[in-house]
Amino acid sequence: MVISKRGLVLGATAVVLTTVAVTGAGIHSPQILASFQDSPKELVDEVWQIINREYVDATFNQVDWEAIRTKYVGDANSYTNNEEAYKAIQEMLELLEDPYTRFMNPEEFKNMQIDTSGELTGVGI
Repeated sequence: MVISKRGLVLGATAVVLTTVAVTGAGIHSPQILASFQDSPKELVDEVWQIINREYVDATFNQVDWEAIRTKYVGDANSYTNNEEAYKAIQEMLELLEDPYTRFMNPEEFKNMQIDTSGELTGVGI
């Protein structure tokens, strides 16, 4: 039996695709996904980091932003659930006194998407 170069390439490709499919399927198991979800404290820290990196005013509206991180993300803080983290994030952002910087929890964001997704209707004249 003679194996052509094309057959060898197709066979190797099939083996690689099968391996990727089999090993990739395990990534979607609930236990693995749960380990990748952020803790509430990590969520607060992530929001702090985004503001630290992206906020337009380098003085953070005269707020000591490093001190805010210590207060809300420091070792003394432990948030038992996401609701506590959302409240801490709201408090943190309110200190900036900036009406354009805000945080919406997932439910508020979903409601905002529903409220702003309109449909165009009309006669078409």
